[in-house]
Amino acid sequence: MQRPKKLPLMTFLVIMTIGIGYVQQMAPSPILSVLSEYYHLAGQDALLNLSVSITFPMSIVACLAGGILESRLGIRRLYLGTQIFLTAGVLLNFWSPTYLMFLAARSIYSIGFGLAIPFIGSAIMNWYTGRARDTMNTLNGMFPFIGTVISFALMLPLSNLLGSWKVAMGIWGVVLLVLLAVWLVCIRAADIPQSAAVELPERGIYRSLWRRKNIKLLCLVFVMDFFCYSYMVVVLPTLIAEGGGMDPAVANLCAALAFPLIGLAGSILGGAVMSRTGRRKPILIVGQILKFAGVTVLISTVSFSVPLALAGTAIYGIGNGMWMPVLYTMCMELKDMTPSRSGAAFALFNACAFLSGFVSPTIGGWLTTFLTGIAPVADAVAAHAFGLKWSLFLFGFVNLISFVVGFFLDETHPGGADT
Repeated sequence: MQRPKKLPLMTFLVIMTIGIGYVQQMAPSPILSVLSEYYHLAGQDALLNLSVSITFPMSIVACLAGGILESRLGIRRLYLGTQIFLTAGVLLNFWSPTYLMFLAARSIYSIGFGLAIPFIGSAIMNWYTGRARDTMNTLNGMFPFIGTVISFALMLPLSNLLGSWKVAMGIWGVVLLVLLAVWLVCIRAADIPQSAAVELPERGIYRSLWRRKNIKLLCLVFVMDFFCYSYMVVVLPTLIAEGGGMDPAVANLCAALAFPLIGLAGSILGGAVMSRTGRRKPILIVGQILKFAGVTVLISTVSFSVPLALAGTAIYGIGNGMWMPVLYTMCMELKDMTPSRSGAAFALFNACAFLSGFVSPTIGGWLTTFLTGIAPVADAVAAHAFGLKWSLFLFGFVNLISFVVGFFLDETHPGGADT
Protein backbone atom coordinates (compact mmCIF):
# COMPACT_ATOMS: atom_id res chain seq x y z
CA MET A 1 0.00 0.00 0.00
CA GLN A 2 1.36 3.40 -1.02
CA ARG A 3 1.57 5.89 1.83
CA PRO A 4 -0.23 9.20 1.13
CA LYS A 5 2.32 11.94 0.52
CA LYS A 6 0.77 14.42 2.95
CA LEU A 7 -0.39 11.93 5.57
CA PRO A 8 0.56 14.05 8.64
CA LEU A 9 -1.43 17.05 7.37
CA MET A 10 -4.31 14.85 6.22
CA THR A 11 -4.40 13.13 9.61
CA PHE A 12 -4.44 16.47 11.44
CA LEU A 13 -7.28 17.86 9.32
CA VAL A 14 -9.34 14.70 9.68
CA ILE A 15 -8.85 14.51 13.45
CA MET A 16 -9.79 18.17 13.92
CA THR A 17 -12.83 18.04 11.65
CA ILE A 18 -14.30 14.81 12.99
CA GLY A 19 -13.39 15.81 16.54
CA ILE A 20 -15.42 19.02 16.20
CA GLY A 21 -18.21 16.95 14.69
CA TYR A 22 -18.34 14.92 17.89
CA VAL A 23 -18.19 18.06 20.04
CA GLN A 24 -21.31 19.27 18.25
CA GLN A 25 -23.12 15.94 18.49
CA MET A 26 -23.84 16.31 22.20
CA ALA A 27 -23.36 20.09 22.44
CA PRO A 28 -26.98 20.84 23.46
CA SER A 29 -26.84 18.41 26.40
CA PRO A 30 -25.00 20.64 28.92
CA ILE A 31 -27.13 23.65 27.99
CA LEU A 32 -30.55 21.96 27.98
CA SER A 33 -31.80 24.27 30.72
CA VAL A 34 -30.66 27.30 28.70
CA LEU A 35 -32.39 25.99 25.57
CA SER A 36 -35.52 25.21 27.58
CA GLU A 37 -35.71 28.78 28.83
CA TYR A 38 -34.83 30.38 25.47
CA TYR A 39 -37.35 28.36 23.45
CA HIS A 40 -39.98 28.08 26.23
CA LEU A 41 -39.86 24.27 26.50
CA ALA A 42 -40.24 23.86 30.27
CA GLY A 43 -41.90 20.56 31.18
CA GLN A 44 -41.43 19.13 27.67
CA ASP A 45 -38.53 16.72 28.21
CA ALA A 46 -39.17 14.62 25.10
CA LEU A 47 -39.23 17.70 22.83
CA LEU A 48 -36.18 19.20 24.54
CA ASN A 49 -34.20 15.96 24.17
CA LEU A 50 -34.87 16.19 20.44
CA SER A 51 -32.13 18.84 20.31
CA VAL A 52 -29.67 15.94 20.53
CA SER A 53 -31.58 13.08 18.93
CA ILE A 54 -32.72 15.08 15.86
CA THR A 55 -29.25 14.53 14.42
CA PHE A 56 -29.74 10.79 14.08
CA PRO A 57 -32.26 10.46 11.18
CA MET A 58 -30.16 12.42 8.67
CA SER A 59 -26.97 10.81 10.00
CA ILE A 60 -28.50 7.42 9.26
CA VAL A 61 -29.35 8.37 5.68
CA ALA A 62 -26.01 10.09 5.11
CA CYS A 63 -23.81 7.33 6.50
CA LEU A 64 -25.62 4.62 4.49
CA ALA A 65 -25.43 6.75 1.34
CA GLY A 66 -21.80 7.55 2.10
CA GLY A 67 -20.95 3.86 2.24
CA ILE A 68 -22.09 3.60 -1.37
CA LEU A 69 -20.81 6.98 -2.56
CA GLU A 70 -17.28 6.37 -1.28
CA SER A 71 -16.55 3.80 -4.00
CA ARG A 72 -18.12 6.03 -6.66
CA LEU A 73 -16.86 9.51 -5.78
CA GLY A 74 -13.60 8.66 -4.05
CA ILE A 75 -12.49 9.25 -0.53
CA ARG A 76 -11.36 12.87 -1.08
CA ARG A 77 -14.74 14.01 -2.41
CA LEU A 78 -16.57 12.15 0.32
CA TYR A 79 -14.53 14.00 2.93
CA LEU A 80 -15.20 17.29 1.15
CA GLY A 81 -18.93 16.64 1.47
CA THR A 82 -18.43 15.86 5.13
CA GLN A 83 -16.72 19.21 5.68
CA ILE A 84 -19.27 21.28 3.75
CA PHE A 85 -22.32 19.96 5.60
CA LEU A 86 -20.65 20.04 9.01
CA THR A 87 -19.53 23.62 8.48
CA ALA A 88 -22.87 24.87 7.16
CA GLY A 89 -24.90 23.23 9.90
CA VAL A 90 -22.71 24.49 12.74
CA LEU A 91 -22.52 28.04 11.37
CA LEU A 92 -26.33 28.16 11.22
CA ASN A 93 -26.36 28.04 15.02
CA PHE A 94 -25.54 31.75 14.89
CA TRP A 95 -29.03 32.28 13.46
CA SER A 96 -31.70 30.12 15.11
CA PRO A 97 -34.64 32.37 16.04
CA THR A 98 -37.03 29.45 16.56
CA TYR A 99 -36.64 25.95 17.91
CA LEU A 100 -37.65 24.61 14.48
CA MET A 101 -34.80 26.52 12.84
CA PHE A 102 -32.40 25.26 15.47
CA LEU A 103 -33.46 21.68 14.74
CA ALA A 104 -33.07 22.34 11.00
CA ALA A 105 -29.48 23.53 11.56
CA ARG A 106 -28.79 20.42 13.61
CA SER A 107 -30.15 18.26 10.79
CA ILE A 108 -27.87 19.88 8.19
CA TYR A 109 -24.88 19.35 10.47
CA SER A 110 -25.89 15.70 10.90
CA ILE A 111 -25.56 15.03 7.16
CA GLY A 112 -21.87 15.85 7.41
CA PHE A 113 -21.58 13.82 10.58
CA GLY A 114 -23.12 10.81 8.83
CA LEU A 115 -20.84 11.10 5.79
CA ALA A 116 -17.82 11.16 8.10
CA ILE A 117 -18.47 7.63 9.32
CA PRO A 118 -17.85 5.62 6.11
CA PHE A 119 -15.10 8.08 5.25
CA ILE A 120 -13.09 7.42 8.40
CA GLY A 121 -13.53 3.65 8.11
CA SER A 122 -12.20 3.63 4.56
CA ALA A 123 -9.46 6.17 5.32
CA ILE A 124 -8.08 4.15 8.25
CA MET A 125 -7.95 0.97 6.20
CA ASN A 126 -6.43 2.80 3.19
CA TRP A 127 -3.89 5.07 4.80
CA TYR A 128 -2.59 3.15 7.83
CA THR A 129 -1.15 -0.28 8.58
CA GLY A 130 0.00 -2.23 11.63
CA ARG A 131 0.20 -0.31 14.89
CA ALA A 132 -0.68 2.93 13.13
CA ARG A 133 -4.01 1.38 12.15
CA ASP A 134 -4.60 0.16 15.71
CA THR A 135 -3.83 3.66 16.96
CA MET A 136 -6.29 5.27 14.54
CA ASN A 137 -8.97 2.72 15.40
CA THR A 138 -8.40 3.52 19.07
CA LEU A 139 -8.65 7.23 18.32
CA ASN A 140 -11.83 6.62 16.32
CA GLY A 141 -13.27 4.91 19.38
CA MET A 142 -12.19 7.85 21.51
CA PHE A 143 -13.87 10.55 19.40
CA PRO A 144 -17.28 10.31 21.15
CA PHE A 145 -15.63 10.71 24.55
CA ILE A 146 -13.32 13.53 23.47
CA GLY A 147 -16.26 15.39 21.97
CA THR A 148 -18.47 14.86 25.00
CA VAL A 149 -15.73 15.91 27.43
CA ILE A 150 -15.27 19.16 25.55
CA SER A 151 -19.03 19.74 25.28
CA PHE A 152 -19.68 19.12 28.96
CA ALA A 153 -16.67 21.10 30.13
CA LEU A 154 -16.84 24.10 27.79
CA MET A 155 -20.29 24.66 26.33
CA LEU A 156 -21.92 26.27 29.37
CA PRO A 157 -18.85 28.35 30.37
CA LEU A 158 -18.49 29.46 26.74
CA SER A 159 -22.14 30.47 26.69
CA ASN A 160 -21.61 32.58 29.80
CA LEU A 161 -18.30 34.02 28.59
CA LEU A 162 -19.52 34.92 25.11
CA GLY A 163 -22.93 36.02 26.31
CA SER A 164 -24.88 33.67 24.06
CA TRP A 165 -25.37 29.95 23.66
CA LYS A 166 -25.69 30.56 19.89
CA VAL A 167 -22.17 31.98 19.71
CA ALA A 168 -20.85 29.17 21.91
CA MET A 169 -22.19 26.58 19.47
CA GLY A 170 -21.66 28.50 16.23
CA ILE A 171 -18.04 29.53 16.77
CA TRP A 172 -16.93 25.96 16.09
CA GLY A 173 -18.20 26.45 12.54
CA VAL A 174 -15.60 29.17 12.00
CA VAL A 175 -12.87 26.67 12.85
CA LEU A 176 -14.44 24.14 10.47
CA LEU A 177 -14.43 26.77 7.74
CA VAL A 178 -10.69 27.29 8.20
CA LEU A 179 -10.07 23.52 8.10
CA LEU A 180 -12.13 23.26 4.91
CA ALA A 181 -10.07 26.02 3.29
CA VAL A 182 -6.80 24.30 4.21
CA TRP A 183 -8.04 20.99 2.76
CA LEU A 184 -9.08 22.66 -0.52
CA VAL A 185 -5.78 24.51 -0.88
CA CYS A 186 -3.34 21.85 0.29
CA ILE A 187 -4.81 18.42 -0.47
CA ARG A 188 -5.18 17.48 -4.13
CA ALA A 189 -6.34 14.24 -5.72
CA ALA A 190 -2.70 13.51 -6.63
CA ASP A 191 -1.80 13.53 -2.94
CA ILE A 192 -3.97 10.44 -2.35
CA PRO A 193 -2.97 7.13 -3.99
CA GLN A 194 -5.33 6.06 -6.77
CA SER A 195 -6.20 2.87 -4.89
CA ALA A 196 -7.31 4.99 -1.96
CA ALA A 197 -9.15 7.57 -4.02
CA VAL A 198 -11.23 5.34 -6.27
CA GLU A 199 -12.47 1.79 -5.77
CA LEU A 200 -14.72 -0.14 -8.12
CA PRO A 201 -18.37 0.09 -6.98
CA GLU A 202 -19.79 -3.04 -5.39
CA ARG A 203 -23.44 -3.85 -5.85
CA GLY A 204 -25.48 -4.97 -2.86
CA ILE A 205 -22.69 -4.16 -0.42
CA TYR A 206 -24.98 -3.84 2.61
CA ARG A 207 -26.87 -7.01 1.75
CA SER A 208 -23.58 -8.86 1.43
CA LEU A 209 -22.34 -7.54 4.79
CA TRP A 210 -25.59 -8.35 6.57
CA ARG A 211 -25.26 -12.04 5.61
CA ARG A 212 -22.26 -12.30 7.91
CA LYS A 213 -22.97 -13.54 11.41
CA ASN A 214 -20.28 -11.45 13.06
CA ILE A 215 -21.42 -8.25 11.33
CA LYS A 216 -24.97 -8.77 12.63
CA LEU A 217 -23.74 -9.48 16.17
CA LEU A 218 -21.38 -6.50 16.26
CA CYS A 219 -24.19 -4.33 14.96
CA LEU A 220 -26.54 -5.56 17.70
CA VAL A 221 -23.97 -4.82 20.41
CA PHE A 222 -23.48 -1.30 19.06
CA VAL A 223 -27.26 -0.72 18.90
CA MET A 224 -27.67 -1.72 22.55
CA ASP A 225 -24.69 0.40 23.52
CA PHE A 226 -25.98 3.49 21.77
CA PHE A 227 -29.49 3.09 23.18
CA CYS A 228 -28.16 3.52 26.71
CA TYR A 229 -25.28 5.89 25.85
CA SER A 230 -27.47 8.39 23.98
CA TYR A 231 -29.89 8.71 26.86
CA MET A 232 -27.23 8.80 29.54
CA VAL A 233 -25.20 11.54 27.87
CA VAL A 234 -28.34 13.68 27.50
CA VAL A 235 -29.58 13.40 31.09
CA LEU A 236 -26.39 12.89 33.12
CA PRO A 237 -25.58 16.57 33.86
CA THR A 238 -29.19 17.26 34.86
CA LEU A 239 -29.39 14.11 36.98
CA ILE A 240 -26.23 15.01 38.90
CA ALA A 241 -27.38 18.62 39.35
CA GLU A 242 -30.90 17.77 40.53
CA GLY A 243 -30.21 14.47 42.27
CA GLY A 244 -27.08 15.71 44.00
CA GLY A 245 -28.23 19.28 44.60
CA MET A 246 -25.35 20.81 42.63
CA ASP A 247 -24.93 23.98 40.60
CA PRO A 248 -25.51 23.12 36.88
CA ALA A 249 -22.05 24.36 35.82
CA VAL A 250 -20.37 22.24 38.50
CA ALA A 251 -22.56 19.28 37.58
CA ASN A 252 -21.52 19.62 33.92
CA LEU A 253 -17.85 19.59 34.90
CA CYS A 254 -18.30 16.60 37.21
CA ALA A 255 -20.20 14.73 34.50
CA ALA A 256 -17.42 15.50 32.01
CA LEU A 257 -14.73 14.23 34.39
CA ALA A 258 -16.59 11.12 35.48
CA PHE A 259 -18.04 9.90 32.20
CA PRO A 260 -16.47 10.92 28.89
CA LEU A 261 -13.04 11.74 30.31
CA ILE A 262 -12.85 8.37 32.04
CA GLY A 263 -14.35 6.84 28.91
CA LEU A 264 -11.44 8.35 27.02
CA ALA A 265 -9.08 6.57 29.41
CA GLY A 266 -11.12 3.40 28.87
CA SER A 267 -10.63 3.66 25.11
CA ILE A 268 -6.88 4.06 25.56
CA LEU A 269 -6.86 1.07 27.91
CA GLY A 270 -8.92 -1.08 25.56
CA GLY A 271 -6.74 -0.17 22.59
CA ALA A 272 -3.54 -0.85 24.50
CA VAL A 273 -4.72 -4.23 25.80
CA MET A 274 -5.95 -5.15 22.33
CA SER A 275 -2.61 -4.28 20.70
CA ARG A 276 -0.53 -5.99 23.38
CA THR A 277 -2.52 -9.22 23.74
CA GLY A 278 -4.01 -9.58 20.27
CA ARG A 279 -7.35 -10.38 21.94
CA ARG A 280 -10.58 -8.62 21.04
CA LYS A 281 -13.62 -10.57 22.24
CA PRO A 282 -12.85 -10.61 26.01
CA ILE A 283 -12.40 -6.82 26.02
CA LEU A 284 -15.79 -6.36 24.39
CA ILE A 285 -17.53 -8.68 26.86
CA VAL A 286 -15.98 -7.10 29.96
CA GLY A 287 -16.94 -3.65 28.70
CA GLN A 288 -20.63 -4.56 28.57
CA ILE A 289 -20.87 -5.83 32.15
CA LEU A 290 -18.94 -2.82 33.44
CA LYS A 291 -21.52 -0.53 31.81
CA PHE A 292 -24.39 -2.24 33.59
CA ALA A 293 -22.53 -2.17 36.91
CA GLY A 294 -21.76 1.52 36.48
CA VAL A 295 -25.38 2.51 35.81
CA THR A 296 -26.50 0.49 38.84
CA VAL A 297 -24.02 2.21 41.16
CA LEU A 298 -24.91 5.65 39.74
CA ILE A 299 -28.64 5.44 40.25
CA SER A 300 -28.28 3.74 43.63
CA THR A 301 -26.13 6.47 45.14
CA VAL A 302 -26.83 9.79 43.41
CA SER A 303 -29.47 10.85 45.96
CA PHE A 304 -27.14 10.61 48.97
CA SER A 305 -23.54 10.55 47.72
CA VAL A 306 -22.39 12.43 44.64
CA PRO A 307 -18.83 10.99 44.88
CA LEU A 308 -20.20 7.44 44.79
CA ALA A 309 -22.51 8.36 41.92
CA LEU A 310 -19.54 9.77 40.02
CA ALA A 311 -17.62 6.57 40.74
CA GLY A 312 -20.47 4.60 39.19
CA THR A 313 -20.43 6.95 36.22
CA ALA A 314 -16.68 6.38 35.86
CA ILE A 315 -17.19 2.60 35.87
CA TYR A 316 -19.71 3.02 33.08
CA GLY A 317 -17.27 5.26 31.21
CA ILE A 318 -14.45 2.70 31.39
CA GLY A 319 -16.72 -0.06 30.12
CA ASN A 320 -18.16 2.15 27.40
CA GLY A 321 -14.74 3.25 26.21
CA MET A 322 -12.73 0.04 26.34
CA TRP A 323 -14.75 -1.91 23.80
CA MET A 324 -15.00 0.76 21.07
CA PRO A 325 -11.53 0.17 19.52
CA VAL A 326 -12.41 -3.53 19.45
CA LEU A 327 -15.55 -2.88 17.39
CA TYR A 328 -13.68 -1.10 14.60
CA THR A 329 -10.70 -3.45 14.64
CA MET A 330 -12.78 -6.66 14.54
CA CYS A 331 -14.70 -5.27 11.61
CA MET A 332 -11.53 -4.68 9.59
CA GLU A 333 -10.12 -8.12 10.43
CA LEU A 334 -13.03 -10.12 9.07
CA LYS A 335 -12.37 -12.19 5.98
CA ASP A 336 -12.38 -10.46 2.59
CA MET A 337 -12.82 -6.96 4.01
CA THR A 338 -11.77 -4.14 1.67
CA PRO A 339 -11.59 -0.40 2.48
CA SER A 340 -15.01 0.17 0.90
CA ARG A 341 -16.53 -2.77 2.76
CA SER A 342 -14.98 -1.57 5.98
CA GLY A 343 -16.40 1.91 5.44
CA ALA A 344 -19.79 0.43 4.56
CA ALA A 345 -19.71 -1.75 7.70
CA PHE A 346 -18.97 1.33 9.81
CA ALA A 347 -21.90 3.03 8.10
CA LEU A 348 -24.19 0.06 8.75
CA PHE A 349 -23.22 -0.15 12.42
CA ASN A 350 -23.69 3.54 12.98
CA ALA A 351 -26.93 3.79 11.00
CA CYS A 352 -28.52 1.13 13.17
CA ALA A 353 -27.02 2.65 16.31
CA PHE A 354 -28.18 6.14 15.35
CA LEU A 355 -31.72 4.86 14.91
CA SER A 356 -31.45 3.47 18.42
CA GLY A 357 -29.96 6.74 19.65
CA PHE A 358 -32.73 8.72 17.97
CA VAL A 359 -35.56 6.95 19.79
CA SER A 360 -33.86 6.46 23.15
CA PRO A 361 -33.91 10.09 24.45
CA THR A 362 -37.55 10.41 23.37
CA ILE A 363 -38.50 7.16 25.08
CA GLY A 364 -36.45 8.25 28.07
CA GLY A 365 -38.23 11.61 28.11
CA TRP A 366 -41.63 9.91 28.17
CA LEU A 367 -40.46 7.54 30.90
CA THR A 368 -39.10 10.44 32.93
CA THR A 369 -42.37 12.35 32.65
CA PHE A 370 -44.35 9.28 33.74
CA LEU A 371 -42.06 8.41 36.64
CA THR A 372 -41.91 12.05 37.75
CA GLY A 373 -45.69 11.99 38.00
CA ILE A 374 -45.65 9.01 40.35
CA ALA A 375 -42.59 10.06 42.36
CA PRO A 376 -43.07 9.63 46.14
CA VAL A 377 -41.90 13.21 46.81
CA ALA A 378 -43.69 16.56 46.62
CA ASP A 379 -40.75 18.77 45.60
CA ALA A 380 -40.75 19.26 41.81
CA VAL A 381 -36.96 19.08 41.40
CA ALA A 382 -36.66 15.95 43.54
CA ALA A 383 -39.53 14.35 41.64
CA HIS A 384 -37.84 15.07 38.31
CA ALA A 385 -34.57 13.62 39.62
CA PHE A 386 -36.50 10.51 40.66
CA GLY A 387 -37.84 10.17 37.11
CA LEU A 388 -34.42 10.65 35.54
CA LYS A 389 -32.77 8.18 37.89
CA TRP A 390 -35.12 5.26 37.44
CA SER A 391 -35.62 5.74 33.72
CA LEU A 392 -31.83 5.53 33.33
CA PHE A 393 -31.80 2.38 35.45
CA LEU A 394 -34.24 0.70 33.05
CA PHE A 395 -32.06 1.74 30.12
CA GLY A 396 -29.04 0.14 31.76
CA PHE A 397 -30.44 -3.36 31.28
CA VAL A 398 -29.77 -3.31 27.52
CA ASN A 399 -26.07 -3.70 28.36
CA LEU A 400 -26.82 -7.19 29.66
CA ILE A 401 -28.11 -8.08 26.19
CA SER A 402 -24.80 -6.93 24.71
CA PHE A 403 -22.94 -8.95 27.34
CA VAL A 404 -24.68 -12.15 26.26
CA VAL A 405 -24.32 -11.42 22.54
CA GLY A 406 -20.57 -10.96 22.97
CA PHE A 407 -20.11 -14.66 23.75
CA PHE A 408 -21.48 -15.61 20.32
CA LEU A 409 -18.91 -13.52 18.42
CA ASP A 410 -15.91 -15.17 16.79
CA GLU A 411 -12.52 -13.93 17.92
CA THR A 412 -10.53 -12.12 15.22
CA HIS A 413 -6.90 -11.20 14.69
CA PRO A 414 -4.88 -9.76 11.81
CA GLY A 415 -5.64 -12.10 8.92
CA GLY A 416 -8.50 -13.74 10.84
CA ALA A 417 -11.53 -15.18 9.04
CA ASP A 418 -15.19 -14.56 9.38
CA THR A 419 -17.25 -17.67 9.75
